[in-house]
Amino acid sequence: MKKRFMTVAMLAASMLVLNACGSGHAEAVTTAAVTSAAAETTTATEETTTAAETAVAEETTTAVEETTAAAEESKDEKESAEAESKDEKAVKDETKADEKNEAAAQDAKAEETTAAETKAASTGAAPADIYSKLTSYLPSMVSFDDSYISNYYGIDASQLDGYVFAAAEDVTQADTVVILKAKDASSVSTLSSQLATVKQQKEAELQDYNPTAYQVAAAGFVKTSGNYVYLIMSGNASQIDQVISANVG
Repeated sequence: MKKRFMTVAMLAASMLVLNACGSGHAEAVTTAAVTSAAAETTTATEETTTAAETAVAEETTTAVEETTAAAEESKDEKESAEAESKDEKAVKDETKADEKNEAAAQDAKAEETTAAETKAASTGAAPADIYSKLTSYLPSMVSFDDSYISNYYGIDASQLDGYVFAAAEDVTQADTVVILKAKDASSVSTLSSQLATVKQQKEAELQDYNPTAYQVAAAGFVKTSGNYVYLIMSGNASQIDQVISANVG
């Protein structure tokens, strides 16, 4: 806008010079003025064009930069997603490995337990041999067979790898020693419950009939050691327990 005012001013000045100096000289001045104005107009146009081109170039550059940034961001997001996917897979693989190791450990433990049970079943003295070391602590005793222990107490002799079931010949006495050796460790719990029933029945028999013998029965106990289960009711229960414990390992 400022350049246009300057052009107009120059034209006006040229006109004044024409009026003052005459026509010949005026034409020269006018031509110079017009040439100057044209040059200024051309310069302004070039500047405008240059400014427009610069603006377009800047906009294009900005657009390219934004596109590049968007592409890089998309790439980063993709890489991040891939990394997360790899992490999740690693966690899953680690979890599976832990579960597999735990299962293997449990299997190994089960095998060790089975081996220990097998060893326990194959070691230790026979119940009859252990009982032979106890006779000095007991009165005259009688032993019962498979049918008796099955009919009265539900003990299945076929599940045993040897047993002794002995009670005082005098039924008014409490002395009772039962030593059972189970073939399978899984039978131990049931056998222990069955011997507890033997003890309870003996207590019931003696409670009103022989208070002294009842006290011996009531002080009796059932114990387990490996595949062995035994019941002791005797005035010498402590000594008998020591002998059995030393022979069932």
